[in-house]
Amino acid sequence: PRPIAVNGVRLYLVTLDQYERVYRRNGIVAEDDAFRILTVETPIDIHPGANEFSFSWQPMTFDTYVLATVEIQWKEASFFYDSALLRKPMIGLDIQPSEPTQTIELNPLFLIPGHVQNVRLVFHSGSDVITEGLVRLICSEGLLVVPPKTDPSRLDEAWSNECVIPLDACGPGKKIVITTLVKSSTIKHNNDDSANIGGHGGSTVQTMRAKVETLYRQESYDAVMESGEGEPESDPMRTLLQAMVTTLDRSALGVDDAQAFLFGDDHVMVNISLQCNSPVPFYIKEWHLDLPPPLQVEEDGDLNKGMYRHAIPEGEMLLFGFKCVRTDSSTSSPEKEEPRCERPLLRVVLQDDFGKTFLQVLPVNLEDIYKKLRKEDVHAELYTATAELTCATGEGTVGHPVPFAYELNLQSLVTPRQRRRASLGTASVASGTVAGCPMLYTIVSDGSDWIVSGKVQGLLRPSPGMEESEMISLQFRGIPTQSGILRNFPELFLEYLPTKDNHDRNRSTAVGTDNPSRPPITVQCKNPDCFQSFAYTTSLSLAVPALLEEF
Repeated sequence: PRPIAVNGVRLYLVTLDQYERVYRRNGIVAEDDAFRILTVETPIDIHPGANEFSFSWQPMTFDTYVLATVEIQWKEASFFYDSALLRKPMIGLDIQPSEPTQTIELNPLFLIPGHVQNVRLVFHSGSDVITEGLVRLICSEGLLVVPPKTDPSRLDEAWSNECVIPLDACGPGKKIVITTLVKSSTIKHNNDDSANIGGHGGSTVQTMRAKVETLYRQESYDAVMESGEGEPESDPMRTLLQAMVTTLDRSALGVDDAQAFLFGDDHVMVNISLQCNSPVPFYIKEWHLDLPPPLQVEEDGDLNKGMYRHAIPEGEMLLFGFKCVRTDSSTSSPEKEEPRCERPLLRVVLQDDFGKTFLQVLPVNLEDIYKKLRKEDVHAELYTATAELTCATGEGTVGHPVPFAYELNLQSLVTPRQRRRASLGTASVASGTVAGCPMLYTIVSDGSDWIVSGKVQGLLRPSPGMEESEMISLQFRGIPTQSGILRNFPELFLEYLPTKDNHDRNRSTAVGTDNPSRPPITVQCKNPDCFQSFAYTTSLSLAVPALLEEF
């Protein structure tokens, strides 16, 4: 046998569905049944035995094809070899859609609870030709989104849990940026033990999903269609790209500990430690501590100036220190007083790499120091006098009088609030005393082991110009009522002398005028350690004879 030169070799490609229809019809594949006819460049020599031929084809449509028929053209004749008649396994091609080269980026990497943030979706077409597309933003419970370029005046009405954005057609190597706003509500954690079985919290994670569905073709589609090779037009391929951004399960900064210490007369040092929970480093731009009365941060009390100018990574502890002063609300002017917060709050402004700022309002637990201050305020308006009780002797006999004297210092009659004002320089101590105001004193033996006698009640008229060292001595006598070591002594009480002025002052207080009645007076007494009381050692008796009438 010798090789022969043929005019052409053609290969009929038929889709699987079409081939089934042809087979059910008559089993003969016609040229009209072929999806595509592949040819070999001529002239072609066919040699005796096996021959190999290469057919060039760049498919543009994904489907399953059958190599149905081979046609050999030799001079004026054509010879057909059908796969169904050769009694051999049929050969087919399964053309799959090409892998898309498109990508999407969703920023930021996370959302901060309780804030409105910008979300940017960047679409890269890669080497694909995008015919059309659709972007769908789907928010879980707690998140809301608005369409891009929403009028700020209609922003409140535009919030929804889903947003659909059309994606414009674009060629290879193009980038489309979509920016919109997402609002996150504050996450509430469920501390119930039943909700934390297995170590899982009761709160759900807030998520926003971005789904980008596109119709695309290969970059060479137009070139193949224009080449005239007979490739049929095909529908574009479809792909779905997804991305997701979640909300932090806690705020970017959390209060780890807060402590307050009293020092000096009216100063408090507040130390606050924060922990960074953000997986992406943030910069701390500014901070401010708001305190309810009676505390406020001094003008130079921020001890953190110049700190935290670097990025704060996740897990880092931040220590803040503030020097505060105790204020008196009664001395401040209502017109100049700024509104104060109801609980301690640390306001921290964070800034990311894009320049976006976030305000973190962190409640601070300083209840211990405020309880102590409130307890002191209960006695803030009480006048307190000091008195020292002296005894002429340290021992005596039951029933025998013992001389006593109270050394009373009226210059100590200053309220704790007035003493604080004097230390701050806003008032003098002398202006807060009751010097010149008549008072009644009473020495009471109730509950003690004594019977008092002498001048146990009287009137005191302290002089307005008396010196601090001047003392008032109140002398009386005490009679021990039982033997042994006595530690309970008579007590001293002071009260204002009821006068017409005091009565008018009390009435003016009732109607809300500026002349309040004076607060009560307490006396802090310093008593002797003890008194040794002895029983009777002798007893005098009188014997009287009885009348015995019966004798």
